[in-house]
Amino acid sequence: MKKTASILILLLLISSEIYSQTSIKTMFYNLLYYPSGDPQNREETLKDILDIYQPDIFTVCELETEEGADEILTQSIQTSRPNFARATFVSNQSDTSADNQLNQMVYYNTDMFTLESQQTHITYIRDIMQYTLLLKSEDQATNPIRIEYFVVHFKSSDGTANKAIRLDMANVFTGVLENLDPNAFVVFSGDFNLYTSSEPAYQEILDPTNAIVMIDPINDNSSLQSWSNDTPTYTAMHTQATRVNQQNGNGAFSGLDDRFDFSFISENLTTSSDLFYVDGTYDAFGNNKNCYNLDINNSSCTGAYSQSLRDDLFIMSDHLPVVMELQTPQNLLSVDEFSSENNLRILGSNLIDQNVSLYISPALFNSDLQIYNQLGQLIKTVKTSTTNQVLIDVSNFSSSVYVISSSKNKFINPIKFVKIN
Repeated sequence: MKKTASILILLLLISSEIYSQTSIKTMFYNLLYYPSGDPQNREETLKDILDIYQPDIFTVCELETEEGADEILTQSIQTSRPNFARATFVSNQSDTSADNQLNQMVYYNTDMFTLESQQTHITYIRDIMQYTLLLKSEDQATNPIRIEYFVVHFKSSDGTANKAIRLDMANVFTGVLENLDPNAFVVFSGDFNLYTSSEPAYQEILDPTNAIVMIDPINDNSSLQSWSNDTPTYTAMHTQATRVNQQNGNGAFSGLDDRFDFSFISENLTTSSDLFYVDGTYDAFGNNKNCYNLDINNSSCTGAYSQSLRDDLFIMSDHLPVVMELQTPQNLLSVDEFSSENNLRILGSNLIDQNVSLYISPALFNSDLQIYNQLGQLIKTVKTSTTNQVLIDVSNFSSSVYVISSSKNKFINPIKFVKIN
């Protein structure tokens, strides 16, 4: 009877996760000459902005130095969310002149993702950075989810010559798509400096004949739109300029009247059941949709976004962040999943080939550790001694998810591992 009850409890724990959803929050932000731009010491302002939205993937442009990249990681992110990392900093290879050392970067939640690789794609003026993020999930061994995340900063300013440069940069991106798995999940975020949806670069990105079809989550490309105009028609989409007057010689000024910042997504993110865009989550973060040609923190621009947030956005940059959410039915596989009172944990990765290495506290000395499969069947029992580290041979286990619990705190936050071979 006790065994049956234990199995039922374990099955309930497992089944409660089968129908769960994992949300992935993303944010792109043009940081405006970071860290040299005025005002100085903006890392605390950025921290306040990030603490409100708490993205799991944070991409940026106009990052000047590796020191600035580290400052964002350690002072703007990790003080609140220590389980974050960044990619390798790469100085702009496309144009090595001092005037064009503006770079891209990705910061990511290490509880959710592994950065498998990064690549630099050369264009006329600024690199397109590609980051391959692998979701840390219980299905990673059998159904891995990767996101090919591209971050860019297209040539600025209107005019025929600048439009041609933006088109060339778009062609580099669509050329890279030809070398990807046609079923790849792709996000293309950045400051694109696009004035209208009729611009050739925009049309190239969304060309339905591309190797991977991309879409704009908030714009129907069948109807041409001019986001930068003399009427507030598209004010809900605007991401620049957050200021009416120039601040200390930095950034654009005119009030909010341009849509320059985008996150394009591959079309399969609207059709796949493995990973998908959450409809309605794309937004110009901080835009209350009533701030046309005004400072973003104008007192009349009231709405869902608070005055204090809009004050921070005004200080931080002449751009607003762009945010959206993705979702997957897969459950995350935490690297450090603890039992009650931190008595039991896996050392290293939860993806196991031969042996599971466990830390146990003295509270679990001279007790039994039990391993169950997904059906709640007891597969193995290991007796502990008086040492803090236990090595369990699982080389003969089949590829699947397993649960480890202790006889002293059975099924209270059991820890999980995936046998991958």
